[in-house]
Order: sequence, then structure tokens, then C-alpha cells
Amino acid sequence: MLIAGALDGGGVEAVIAALALGLPAEGFDVEVVATQAGRVSADLSRVGVKVTTSSVAGLADLISERRPDVVELHRPDPEFLAAVLNSAPPVVPVFHAMESYLNAEAWTALERVVSQAPVCVAVSEGVREFFLQRIGPANISVVVNGVSKRDPRRILENGVARELVARALSDNIDDSDILVVALQRYSDQKNAAGLVDAFLKAAETEPRLRLVLAGSPDNWLEYRRADFLRRGAVLGHRVHLLGDSDSEVILTAGDLYALDSFAEGGPLTAVEAVLHGLPVVLSDVGFAAELVAQDGLVGEVVARANRDFSERELAAQRRRIHQSNREAFAKAMLRMADHGRSAADKVPTSFTMDSMVAGHAALLRSAISR
Repeated sequence: MLIAGALDGGGVEAVIAALALGLPAEGFDVEVVATQAGRVSADLSRVGVKVTTSSVAGLADLISERRPDVVELHRPDPEFLAAVLNSAPPVVPVFHAMESYLNAEAWTALERVVSQAPVCVAVSEGVREFFLQRIGPANISVVVNGVSKRDPRRILENGVARELVARALSDNIDDSDILVVALQRYSDQKNAAGLVDAFLKAAETEPRLRLVLAGSPDNWLEYRRADFLRRGAVLGHRVHLLGDSDSEVILTAGDLYALDSFAEGGPLTAVEAVLHGLPVVLSDVGFAAELVAQDGLVGEVVARANRDFSERELAAQRRRIHQSNREAFAKAMLRMADHGRSAADKVPTSFTMDSMVAGHAALLRSAISR
């Protein structure tokens, strides 16, 4: 049983969907439990995955009724933790990010669940260290998030993708434009405003740069921060903010991928960008450094703006007129803009979906056997 929150869109949801589709080949019958239905849950149901919608309050009873061999918990919120605490089947918590929003009550609840868990999963070494520093010694294994091969039925030519993006923007994209693309939610941790500000600095040197940032507006304040910077800049017309969009189209249209996040577990979209042959510029979060260090990959990792992952530090950086890594991130974008695309459909083995599913399957088997 895979327990999620809302199954609408985002990196965590993409991982849950991949596991739901991949674990049956590893010998598991999978049921996905969501507390709120959405696009991802509908897609999974459409292809035959068993998806159940339950309130958080009903999770404990559902687990007792279904009696799964093992539960994989993908949410660290206190109400989810309370629902699985002392459950009969073993519970494997999965840590997807530096959860800086968790309060003392949540950390206490998490420590109790982890103390009972046969094993925990972190999606990067950085996430593992983050949780170990807060909950003390624990059996946390790292299974890196991976991506699947591109669907050959959906592969587009670059020119066609750029035309589709231009239509979405109601603007022209010239052949000479260097399209910087970003796929991220507008949220506290994703730092859309910081990326827009660094891009505007880079565009002062290279006016052919154009930024397309697309994602779900989970936090409208963060969208407005980015939009405020765009509207107040001379080169603001080179910045385009879209909602949730087709990643295949955006990444195929792009020349460079950028993510200036405060905190990430993965980031999964960066791996997808590599799969599409894009050079990447990433803040030093999650497995960014490990990804960029892979042979044959073109990219740079820039120090993140925040010194730590506390809510106070993240809020302080968001309030700054210019964040501390603005200059460095802008210069990295300028360097990577000269590289152009590499061969697509190549991604390091450790970042593939097959590797990710196999890693989860092995840990789930070990949890069942204990």
C-alpha cells in the first residue's frame, strides 16, 4: 500500500505513480491511497492501478481492513504519522525533501514512527543527512528518484515544441532566442522569484535569453513575487510565467534548464531535463551535485541562496531584494547558454526509473521479511 496526500501533480506524485506502475513487475500487488483525488490518481486509475480515496482520519481503519503486507508512507505530516503508528503491517516512511515546515510535534511523531520502521527511504544523501540530524540514528537507505524513457509516441521536433510554447505565451520565439526553461511549483521552497531575478541579471549581458517558468501555483504569494520582479524589470518581457504545463513540450523546446531552489529532495525535473539533452544550472540541493558530476553531463551547480533549511532563513532570503547567489547563478546560466543541447535519451543508470523501482522493491521485501 502506497499512502500519498493529494495526487494531482508534482515530483512526489510522479514518484508515487512510477512506483505504482513499476512495482507489479517486481511481484507486488499495489494499492495507492490518496487523501485527495487529482490528475495523477485519474491517470493511474485509467491504466488499471487500484486507487482508493480516503480521509486521513480513515487511514488507520483502511489499513486494518486491507491488511497489506507493507505500507510505504510518502507524507510526514503529523496526522498521517498518527494514522500509521502501531499499525500491524510494517511501515516504510519515504523522505522526499528537507521538510523545514515540520514543527516540534511533527518531529516527535516522526521519531516514533521511525523507531518502529524496519527501514526508511530518502531520495538523496542530502535528505538522509537532514533527517538524521533531526531524529538521530535511524536505518535510512538512499534510493535516488529516477525517470522513465521518453514515450516515442510523444517525441516532438524542437521547432514544433517551440511553436507550441509560443502559442501558449501568445508571443513569438525567434530562432535566435536561447530558451531557458524551468518546471517547478510556485511554492516556498522552489524559489521562483530567485530564479527570475537571476535570469534578469543574466539577460542584461545576453539579451537573446528568454525564460519560461511553468508549474502549479501552490502558493499564489510566490507566483506574485516572481510576477512583481518580471513586471518591474526593463527586460521583464523576456520572462514568461505559465501554470502546470506539458513537460515534454517545455523541455523539448528549451535550450537550457534552470532551478534555483532553496530545498529539494531530487530534483526529478532536472533528471528529465538531462534526458532531453539540456544543459542544466542547479542550486546545490538534493542530488544536484551527484547528477552534474556524471560523465558526459553538461551542467553547473551553484551554491544555494540559503545557509540552512530553517523557515527563518528561507523567509529572510525571500525578503531580500537580491538573493545571495544571484550573481553566481546568472553567470552559470550565461556559461551554460553557450553549450547547446546534447544527445537526448541518455541518463545515468542510477537515475533511471528501473533503478528506482528496483531499489524500493528490495527495501520493501526486506521490511516484509523482518
